[in-house]
Amino acid sequence: MQQLKRSFPKLVLALFLTVLITGCGSSKQTSVEYSKPAPAAAIAEPSVVLQAQTDAYLKQNRPLFVEPQEILEKAVAAGDQSYYLVDIRNDDHYANAHIPGAIHIAYADVWRQNKIEYLPKDKKIIIIDYSGHTASQVAAFWGMLGFDAVAMKNGMAGWTREKEAIGGAALPCEAQNYPVVTMASLTPVEEFSLPQMETKATNFTDLLIDRSQTATAILPVIQSKDFKDSMKKYSIIDIRQPEHYAAGHVEGAVNIPFRTIAEMQNLKKLSPDKEIVVICYDGHASSQAARLLNQLGYHATVLKDGMSAWITDEKVIGAKPIACNIAEKPVVKLNAPLEAGPSMAAT
Repeated sequence: MQQLKRSFPKLVLALFLTVLITGCGSSKQTSVEYSKPAPAAAIAEPSVVLQAQTDAYLKQNRPLFVEPQEILEKAVAAGDQSYYLVDIRNDDHYANAHIPGAIHIAYADVWRQNKIEYLPKDKKIIIIDYSGHTASQVAAFWGMLGFDAVAMKNGMAGWTREKEAIGGAALPCEAQNYPVVTMASLTPVEEFSLPQMETKATNFTDLLIDRSQTATAILPVIQSKDFKDSMKKYSIIDIRQPEHYAAGHVEGAVNIPFRTIAEMQNLKKLSPDKEIVVICYDGHASSQAARLLNQLGYHATVLKDGMSAWITDEKVIGAKPIACNIAEKPVVKLNAPLEAGPSMAAT
């Protein structure tokens, strides 16, 4: 009897747990099913979405470049923390000589998310390359991502005449005198559709990053002499203002002003199957235009230094011809070389 008394509480507890587990004596157990969220769908018409966003970006009328003197006075001398300098040249060229305070992101890496996520949204990002062309391309890409990004005019070639510090060619001292024509702008007879693109991106940011990776691999510039010798094989777009185009332009060039190049009626003038050369005043606007077109699926490159290096006549250029009157500015060198990375030539 004494043993029964000692075992009774355990029996009661066991009975209670049995009832609790079986749902108060029910022989059936109930289960709850949770539905998994459906995966996000890829963007249905990526080319149309990207065209609209590209046109909207151009209509913001952002500045095309900042003068090197401003960077010297405000960012370097005065230490203005609202500037954020990014050098996109090759690893070894950055290590050898760069503007004081500039960080390094190789041109080949400018589309990578682990680089982009550290860029500040509250500062003016100044992009520095060799001559201003790829910096302008990156400014367009980062600008479309929402950053306040702008190229430094003429890159390191606008900062110094020392080739070793630039890591490439110095700025030319004078323009060529290549031929121009004054005939009215050509109007292509055929209309073309936007290039088709496939993507797994489910949002605009991922789409733009994906497209920029492809665009980064396209040769950024063509030299004036090389273009003059092979210009008939290209579709040529002059993005200067109509009055400057009318004063003189490369034969065969169609005039589409820069801020309108992503409008649908103008994109219909461009064949997705033909290589495009874009021409502007000095190479900065045309580099932005080429990057925006390449992100849309075209294959565009830029006449290096634009009309400022093609001809000496200011009335035709719409600006002053190229000149090398550069005041030398300070550079610094890394104490140790960077580790070799996936650098790709910037221009």
